[in-house]
Amino acid sequence: MNIRNKSYLLIITAFILGAGLGFLLFDYRYSPTSVKEQRAGGYKLINPLYDIETEEGAKEFSSLEKKIVDYTNDSISEDQVDRVSLYFKDLNNGPWFGINEKANFSPASLLKVPVMISYFKKAEKDPSILEKKVKLETNIYQDVAPITKPTNPIEIGKEYRIEDLIEKMIIESDNNALGLLKDNIRQEDIDKVSRDLEVPTSRSLNDFMSVKDYSSFFRVLYNDSYLDTKYSEKALSILTRTEFKEGIKKSLPSNIVVANKFGERHIEGEAKYQLHNCGLVYYPNRPYLLCIMSEGKNYSLLEKIIQDISKIVYEDYNRIAQ
Repeated sequence: MNIRNKSYLLIITAFILGAGLGFLLFDYRYSPTSVKEQRAGGYKLINPLYDIETEEGAKEFSSLEKKIVDYTNDSISEDQVDRVSLYFKDLNNGPWFGINEKANFSPASLLKVPVMISYFKKAEKDPSILEKKVKLETNIYQDVAPITKPTNPIEIGKEYRIEDLIEKMIIESDNNALGLLKDNIRQEDIDKVSRDLEVPTSRSLNDFMSVKDYSSFFRVLYNDSYLDTKYSEKALSILTRTEFKEGIKKSLPSNIVVANKFGERHIEGEAKYQLHNCGLVYYPNRPYLLCIMSEGKNYSLLEKIIQDISKIVYEDYNRIAQ
């Protein structure tokens, strides 16, 4: 074969390979069935991208999903829990799966996270807001949470920096800190965070948010796609120091970092409780997001359900990641 014919052959081969690669890239990146983009609304000239979800690769976790389904079904049949919802996402490449992920619950103290985000969003333009000092004049909320109470609750008549209150609200789940923070920011600033992320809002305690909706708050913090990098890192650092250890973190090795928040609610007039835990599990080089919402007749059993599911996820993920 002469040089000219070899050149033609190389050109044709390169064209075929290039066309095939281009088709594969187009199919992967733009297939509406495999990729879903989460973008903010309400802007005229920009269209911010907050997160991308893909079901490509979710089959890798089909065995894990089945184990959790079997476990939750058994727990329901044994009357340990009335209902459970779960959202899981591999944060390296985006595949996720959910179990009853669209069922609504009362998020309760989970909503302290968007309050924190709203303050940090304002601090991007005016950092001095975090240094402002405010005083608790009266007991805003009664701390009736049966699981955990603040180890060092804020005191009436004492001044606190806004940033210190944010830490107490998240780390100790201090309801008085929450009330004081909400008194010093516009409700529309808090609601804007949810609107931007297309997460439902409500002023009532009724069930109105799903585990998949709520996961958006953690996803944008991890992706550094809503707050400036400084404040995404600050928010997650605070979440790694939460005092609640009886949920997702309980079943994990002590060296695994978890950024998480819990929420609990007693449904008045009924012997019924809700317990939720959502967090980022920093598995080495392959972190994942796990959010669980549950409802049942006994807090201790709900704690166990969350711990068991976390253990199932970690052990199976550990096998896959090796």
